[in-house]
Amino acid sequence: MQADRTGRLSPVWEAAAVVLITLVGAILRFYRIGEVPPGLHFDEAFQGVMARGLLAGGPLPLFFPANQGEEPLAIYLVAAGLRLLGQEPWVIRLCSAVEGTLALPLAWWLGRGLYRLARSIQPGSRGGAPAGTEAGATAGPQAGQLGEQVVGLGAALVLAILYWHLSFSRLGMEPILVPLFATLAFAALLHGLNSDYRAGQAPDRPASRTQAGGPDTHRPPKAAYWAFGLAGVGLGGGLYTYKAGYLVPVLAVLFIAYAALVERGFLRRHWRGLLLVALVTVVVATPLSLYFVAHPEDFLHRPSDVSLVGTGRSSQPLQAVVDNILPVLGMFFVEGDTNPRSNLPGRPALDPFLALLFVVGLGRAVVGWRRPALMLPPLWLGVMTLPTLVTEYAPHFARALGATPAVALLCALGGWTLWQAGSRLAARWAVAAVSGLLVLGLVFSGVSTVWAYFHNWAQSPDLFYAYDVGLVEVAGFLRDLPPDTGLYLTPTRPDHYTVHFVAGRPCATFDGRHGLVLPPPDRRAVVVVFVQEDGLTGPALQQFRPEASILRTWADGYGRTYAQAYDLPPAEVQPPQPDELSGALLGDAVELVGYSLDRDTAIGGDTVYLTLYWRVLASMDQDYTVFTHLLGAHNPATGGPLWAGHDSQPVGGHYPTTAWQPGEIVLDVHPLTLPAGAPAGPYQLEAGFYLLETMTRLPARDAGGERLPDDAVLLGTLEVGQ
Repeated sequence: MQADRTGRLSPVWEAAAVVLITLVGAILRFYRIGEVPPGLHFDEAFQGVMARGLLAGGPLPLFFPANQGEEPLAIYLVAAGLRLLGQEPWVIRLCSAVEGTLALPLAWWLGRGLYRLARSIQPGSRGGAPAGTEAGATAGPQAGQLGEQVVGLGAALVLAILYWHLSFSRLGMEPILVPLFATLAFAALLHGLNSDYRAGQAPDRPASRTQAGGPDTHRPPKAAYWAFGLAGVGLGGGLYTYKAGYLVPVLAVLFIAYAALVERGFLRRHWRGLLLVALVTVVVATPLSLYFVAHPEDFLHRPSDVSLVGTGRSSQPLQAVVDNILPVLGMFFVEGDTNPRSNLPGRPALDPFLALLFVVGLGRAVVGWRRPALMLPPLWLGVMTLPTLVTEYAPHFARALGATPAVALLCALGGWTLWQAGSRLAARWAVAAVSGLLVLGLVFSGVSTVWAYFHNWAQSPDLFYAYDVGLVEVAGFLRDLPPDTGLYLTPTRPDHYTVHFVAGRPCATFDGRHGLVLPPPDRRAVVVVFVQEDGLTGPALQQFRPEASILRTWADGYGRTYAQAYDLPPAEVQPPQPDELSGALLGDAVELVGYSLDRDTAIGGDTVYLTLYWRVLASMDQDYTVFTHLLGAHNPATGGPLWAGHDSQPVGGHYPTTAWQPGEIVLDVHPLTLPAGAPAGPYQLEAGFYLLETMTRLPARDAGGERLPDDAVLLGTLEVGQ
């Protein structure tokens, strides 16, 4: 690169360096984005499903309450990506890659502005030092201007090669927006403050009365006003990104308060610009704020699920936070996040070289504590690591991702400090040696990140489960089956967004460990069993539907059988026969074919498993709860004949009646636990449906059409012995 005669980079070469760094960062973030990470994690797929709903003409919410609640901006950006590029999983991650790349030139702007502001103020001065005075050095204005360039370019380069930031730039989730908006907000804020200082020091303007001890008389130039306004956009817009983004305005307040405390006249000089920042922030944040006023439960849902403080998750919350201090401090140098979705498990946030720069830069900032700009990165680091400090599973890299720009700033400041130390030796060889070591160190860090991410991490078999690779493969297989094929999965939650996004078609889901769903025999169905979790459904299918065959088998990252797809062709088959027949009807939608017990006799303390055989006659538009009772002589504990009971939605709550399809047979298992000391004798079994919201039972009739008392189907008896 070329430098002018003052030692600074020329504007053209500085711009070229910014473009080159951004290009390097973009390559790292876009390279093989469709393959690394593999699969599509649940939270990423949530973004895709919600975005697809927007594109389908759904409502345009300010907040998405599902999945513990998510702020809207990332989902709207994903919707734009899906509209432009198609509804493929890699598009969700492409949006994050773009957002991570945009942060790099902003980091240059931030670093440049930070160092310029730091060298504009003499500690304890009333109006600022002459423009160009070096912060903490005597090398003169040219060195100070070179320092701006080096710190700016260094911050961008460190952020580009920082494993922590890179990994989340390739993950289709909302946390990557936090460092982007925080960097934008503070880069613009520092630019506004610098413009304000330059305007007050311009030779063609009268001296500010602030410099003479009186109130400020100059007005910020237009460049300062648009910068202050942009800072407000960044601060207010960050609230629409991720819960950790709510701390960015807190950081801004702390920084301004600190500057006002250590720099006399700060508020008098900048009150107009700071007022504009506050006003724009409030305006941008108002819509979401009003939503949370009306729906406070949405604001608190996610924090209450993970916080250690004030949520009852820990019996000693303060001690739990104290216990988190060492892991959070150690995440930079010793051991980082152990979740393979967020990190190469255990890899610290900083490699040895960046750790050295970080420590030197942190020391430089603390030593220069009387210059507010130098203290911004430590303040930033402290505030933005709070989300992982006060929550479970620390260190949690996603929650602390907003600290990455501060890390980059401190590393850049540390590199410039080392270069200055070499330059003070007044020997060309020393400057060349330090420069060479810095370049080699950065090359080492970049290569270390590339190798750790694209080789060690990308080839880890742990990613199979961390990124739901198997579910993506299964869902893709289901997507390509003929459209009239019935699709069933067990054990999978009904709102698994990975399946929804990739399959793009309805799939019935249940948990075969709590019962069995037999598809209608008059049309083809495919049942996918995730055998590592559900070892019961496969044998049961082959027992009740002997014509079933294994259509496909999937293996996990370790070569173990992960899932099997059972093909059930149309067939004339006899429905499964329970031990005892019933034929009772519940409403017009369900027939209780009969029931089975796992034992004929029991004693007090035993658990008896009752299996109800439901035949679906028609679709149901409400979710009913099944009740099962064991009735005997008067029970003092219940004040009636009830000795045992079990109420739940069918199949352990995993196959609600609104999901039932005509022609299905649902084997619904209910455990009945007898109390110890239950008297011997015969006990009557009964069952039925009721609507939980109203406690109204579904009308029950016997096989002859007669209405049953209390809308309860009486089954057989269970003999209880001593």
